[in-house]
Amino acid sequence: MSITYGQEAPSDATNWRSRRLTSFLRHNGPVLLIYGFILLLAGTASVFSDRFLTASNLLNILRQSIVLGLLAIGQSLVLLTGGMDISTEMVARLVGLVVATIFAANASNPALILPLVLLGVLIGAVLGGLNGLLITRTHAVPFIITFGVAFVLRGVNLAISTTPIRGIPDAYLSVYDAKIGIVPVNIIVMGLVWYGVWLFTTRSRLGRNIYAVGGSERIARLSAIRVNWTVVAAYVLSSVFAALAGLFLLSRTGVGDPSAAEGMTFQSIVAAAVGGISLYGGRGSMLGTLGGVLLLTLLSNFFNLMQVNIFYQQLLLGAIVLIAVAAYKTKSLGSL
Repeated sequence: MSITYGQEAPSDATNWRSRRLTSFLRHNGPVLLIYGFILLLAGTASVFSDRFLTASNLLNILRQSIVLGLLAIGQSLVLLTGGMDISTEMVARLVGLVVATIFAANASNPALILPLVLLGVLIGAVLGGLNGLLITRTHAVPFIITFGVAFVLRGVNLAISTTPIRGIPDAYLSVYDAKIGIVPVNIIVMGLVWYGVWLFTTRSRLGRNIYAVGGSERIARLSAIRVNWTVVAAYVLSSVFAALAGLFLLSRTGVGDPSAAEGMTFQSIVAAAVGGISLYGGRGSMLGTLGGVLLLTLLSNFFNLMQVNIFYQQLLLGAIVLIAVAAYKTKSLGSL
């Protein structure tokens, strides 16, 4: 009997390791795949352009990813609940226009920087709450509700201004150029934001509830989760991150632009989907979303270095969305 046990033990250990590896790949496959694509793209780009792997260009890529990253974080939270927020770029645009208008009307007074940043965040929170309440009270499709809100906000933005608004204080603009050594401060702060959001989705009760609601609303209710409150909170966070994106754009461009963040709602959805966030809710991780953001930013930077027409870039983004939707739909059907 001792010989039999001695022969089976290695086999049991091997099977255990195999099961663990299979489980790891099943849960982290999309994340590993996206970072594999990033490495492949970086290697390919470095072959075609000797400027791609320079320190200045890599830092520029990270800084370019900030606006998309903020929008994609908020979008991911909403997607995890099974929803979608089409209004994010309009929220970002509105916040930039409102803050720029007040700065311009007060002779670029730097004393207004903190109050106006807080006002911008508050505007985002209110608009996110409006989205969430409309969705939970009417039980309408989130896409339709947020699409309608986006159109209303587009009209408000155009009513505020149809031309860029100048008069932003130099102290506010200096935030974009601040550095520690050669590393821009905004890149460091954004890294901390990504880490904080990862902790939020993996360790906090609200973060876990967001996953539960997206996985199955019925089971979430049976588990005593306040589903409506969770959905509203997700949309509030989405719009708050959109407001932060608008504030950052204002420091980058130096003007309140009535066309700011154009098309970035779509890009944020692509980044989340490519990073493994299920478009049907309940699955995915912020680490994957980060990978999606970096991949899209790398692609954009590479295309710009190679002088690829913007229309082909949009064509590629559309193809990526279709592939992502088809992949997750096939996976969900295969699990039935």
